[in-house]
Formats: sequence, C-alpha cells, structure tokens
Amino acid sequence: MARAFEHLPAATWLLDGPEHVVVAANRAARVSVGDVDLQGMPIRLAGPALPGAHLLRMLDDVYTSGEPLSVEEPDAFVSVQPLTGPSDEVTGLVVQVVDLGRPDRRTEHEITLDLQRAVLPDGLPVLPEVSMSAVYQPAGTEAGGDWFEVVPMPRRRLGLVLGDVVGHGATASAIMGQLRAVAAERLSLGGDLREVVTALDAFAAGTPDARGATVCVAILDRHSGMLEYCTRGHPPPLVVSADGGTRVLPQPSLPPLAFGEGEFMAADDTMWPGETIVLYSDGVVERPGRTIVDGIAELAASAGTIVRQNGAGPRDLADRICHGAMDQVKGSRDDASMLAVTVLLPFVEPLVLSVPADPGRLTEVRRRLGLWLADLRLTEDDLVAVELSVIEAVTNSIEHAYGGADGIVHVEASLDDLGRIQLTVSDTGVWKPPNGEPGFRGRGLLMIRESMDHMRLAHTSKGTVVDMAKVVRRPVRSVVPRVSPARDDTLRINTVNDTDALCITVSGALDTVTAPRLRSALLEAARGGRLPITLVLDEVTVFGSAGLRVLTEQGRRLQDAGRQLRVVAAPASPAGNVLAISGVDMLLDVRPNS
Repeated sequence: MARAFEHLPAATWLLDGPEHVVVAANRAARVSVGDVDLQGMPIRLAGPALPGAHLLRMLDDVYTSGEPLSVEEPDAFVSVQPLTGPSDEVTGLVVQVVDLGRPDRRTEHEITLDLQRAVLPDGLPVLPEVSMSAVYQPAGTEAGGDWFEVVPMPRRRLGLVLGDVVGHGATASAIMGQLRAVAAERLSLGGDLREVVTALDAFAAGTPDARGATVCVAILDRHSGMLEYCTRGHPPPLVVSADGGTRVLPQPSLPPLAFGEGEFMAADDTMWPGETIVLYSDGVVERPGRTIVDGIAELAASAGTIVRQNGAGPRDLADRICHGAMDQVKGSRDDASMLAVTVLLPFVEPLVLSVPADPGRLTEVRRRLGLWLADLRLTEDDLVAVELSVIEAVTNSIEHAYGGADGIVHVEASLDDLGRIQLTVSDTGVWKPPNGEPGFRGRGLLMIRESMDHMRLAHTSKGTVVDMAKVVRRPVRSVVPRVSPARDDTLRINTVNDTDALCITVSGALDTVTAPRLRSALLEAARGGRLPITLVLDEVTVFGSAGLRVLTEQGRRLQDAGRQLRVVAAPASPAGNVLAISGVDMLLDVRPNS
C-alpha cells in the first residue's frame, strides 16, 4: 500500500489538524513544491509553490464543514476529502491535486478513472494451490466505487474481499481506496474474519461517505479448502464446480457497513479441487425490470455453461468464468466487478533443468522456462523480469565458471506458498571475470538485482550458486469503458396525504443519479406532522446501493424522531430482493403489501 501511495499519479497529501500539518506526501506531491520539505509542517508554508489558486481556502472550508470539495481550476484539478474521528469530528484531510497545466488537459472523468485504477490492485497473487482472475468494468466514462483485494495470509490462508462504495467520482474512489487499505492491513496481519469485518464497519461508521458501503469478505484455507465468509449488504458468493454445476452460498442477512449495530454473523463451506468461488458486485446482476435473484440465477447459469463448453486446464477456469460472464453484462447503470478463485490439484510442479555450458543452449533454457511460466499467466513486467534474470545468471555461469570448457549449468524454479517464484542457477566451476568487464559485479548481476526482490551470489568449494526470488502477480483486466445509456431521469415519486397516513409511491430507476430525490421526498414528509409514512417501492425497476443508503439513513432518522415508517416491497420485486439480501429488512418495517 505504501508503494501504491507513493506512485499515485495525483499529488496526494495527508494533513492533520486545523493547521493542516503534513503527515504524509507522495512523490508527485513532493515534486510539486520543489525543494520545500513540509513533513511535520503546515502545508501553507509552501506558499506559491502549491498548485491551485484556492487550495488553502478549500482546506479550511472542508475542515470546518466536513463536506468534501472537488474543483477544476485553470492549472489543476483539486479534491479535498475530510477524515473523521470516532465522534464524526473532522481530524484531518486527504488532498489530491492533478496538474492540468499542459496542452493535453484531461477531463475530470479521465482523472477520476486514473485515480481509481491507481488504487485498485494492478495484479493478483500467483499461488500454487489456487488460480484467480479479476475484472472491472466502469459504468460509462465515470469511475464508481467497486473495489476488491486479494491477500495471502499466514498459515496458507487467502483473504478475498469485494466491495461497493455508494456513488461515483473522486469521492467514491478515495473512500474505496481507504476501505481497501483497512481490509488489506487486517488480512496481511492474519486477522480473522470478525476482525476484518469489524474494522471495515468501524471505519465506515466514522466516515460519512463510507456509510452504506457493501462488502463480501471470505477467507479460504488453501490446505484444507475450508471457506469462511461474511456479507454486509452484498450479493452472496457463487461456487462453480469443475463439471459446471453451481451453488449460491447461503448468507446471514446483515445490513451494509455502519448500519449493523456492531453485529457479526458468518457462514462456512468447503471448497473442493476444481471448484471456483466467484465474488461479484451488484452491477453484474442488477438490471431494469429484473430482480437481483433472477440476475444471480442468470450469472450462475452463464458460469456453468462457460465451464462446460470450454475444455481447458484448471488454471484457466477463473479467467474464463470472469471474462465470459462479464461479456454478457449489458445495460447496467452501475460498475460491474468480479473476482474468481479456483482451487487446484495438483500444485505447481517445480522446474528442474540441466544443460551443457554452451551459449547455443540458452534457447533451450528460455523455451523450457517459458513453458513453465506460461501456465502461471504472469503480468508482462514479472514475466520479463524472471526470464531476464534466469538467462543472465545462466550466461554468467557459461562465461565465468567454465570459460568455454565443458560443464553443466543447473536451473531450478518453484512457486512458494507466499506467491514468490524461487530461482536457483548453479554450476560447479570457479567464476572468472572476462577481459574488459568488472567481474561478477558487472552489468548482468546488476540487472538481476534490479529485476528481482532478492538475489544472493555464493561461491563455495563446489561451485557458484545464484539464488533469486520475486513476488509475482497475475494481471487484472479492466474492460474499456462502455458507452453509457442515455440517462433520462424516469424516477417518479407521488405523495398522497390522507387523513390518517402519508403515502409515498416510487417507480422507475432509483440509482446514484436519482436517489437524492427520494431523500428530498422523505425529508419533506418528515416535516408534515406526526402521521405514519408508507413508502411503496413495488414499481421500482432498479434499486441501487445509493437508494438503499438513502432509505436506511432516512428511515433511522424518522424512527429516532418517533415517526412510523412502513416500507412496502413485494418479495419478488427488485426493491424487495435488495432489502432482503442487504439485511435492511431487519432494520426497518418492511412489508410485502400495504
């Protein structure tokens, strides 16, 4: 996470207190103010070096109001997000500045998409017992709040998370990055499922923009196949067997983050070799005029068909399920994300290779190594780094250890439990520096050191050994943003005030764009006296997370004020399904009919 923060394309500052003291600044931020070292000092000391004419005023406004601000100025796009403490008081700020002072100025949408790509994982772990794939497809040209994380854990466990933050744009991207950081930190330290979910819940409770976020967290024991999982307002995991059979995992009904009153419930299952677990966002299964249950059933059928109709190795299953199912995602008004993990048997067999110390045999080494690496489907950078390092080490053995004399070079490669490729190149000769070169400290070994996470050269009485290791990743597929359908606001809200009740009927699409109108209607109803309020959602065609958040927040406020709110939603309707799956039907008075 530190490396991701350091290399964000936007200048990013973390500020503390009303004086806006700099707690952290990434590389782009430090470069933007030249030689001024602001660590531990108020950011205003940078003076004219700060991009954005009104940045300092924005900092004070956001710290005072607690409301985020985003502004595009002639020279910069500036986003300021508040950080809050346990009592919702503002304690600090996150500031992101994108320099626009160049001819190829980008739009706010492009900047936000870049920001989201920067905080999402750029690769997935490569592990011997599992194979995985992930795909993300934004809605139209605007980034949303879908996020995911995969973390190898102590004791051969694997943490999986897929979540959805309410809303779109820079605010949603910033919040999802913070949620991802919370989850990754807990999982990497070996926290159990309760600790991870509780930490996410606590963060959301203290961060207004994170309230109502949904999440599915799962922990897989890679040795036994035991799976423990918890959903908070999120669709349930799907398991696809090697023969195409599917099962939707039963889930405890808990509401979205920050609305669960600290409750925790989990479920468990067993994953068998060849089975694939699929986590997905609601954008994959929600469509106008179709219930979320129908959408999940369609996803299950599609995944099963993909497995049955495409014969390939088990390491390809996750890729085929993710990409095949996402190809069928059409007409969604929300982001769509999927994360799939296949349990494998057998594990990755090590590569053991011995070749004569002959430069003409380098082609064979490259070919054999390439075949072994191909099954792992590494990112291009990792693939090049591994191949380069092995060929350089073998070349050094041929040239330095034997100098044209007969000899054997041994190559071994394996994938360990932490997702690292371990490499060893050894010989039985004595290394001698070639003429005109600086010996074994020359360019070849420097290239290996730059390419690998670890490299050690050892000379012994039996020969020379080069040990190398690198954590490798699989690529994450980000689908080219699709053209968003025209957004004519078809939401209709009709309020009827009878003598004994106030009835609000909602029809049409209730999503990020239209949810504020529901909030306004409920606020207006709250001013209308003490009459009970009935909210009818039977004719809602799309009930997104933004609508769920508005309903939960306003419902709680009405209850706290002593007002009776009845929510009417047929069980088979989109709203009824979402309310049941999210667990909100446990918080509010939800009825199948009026």
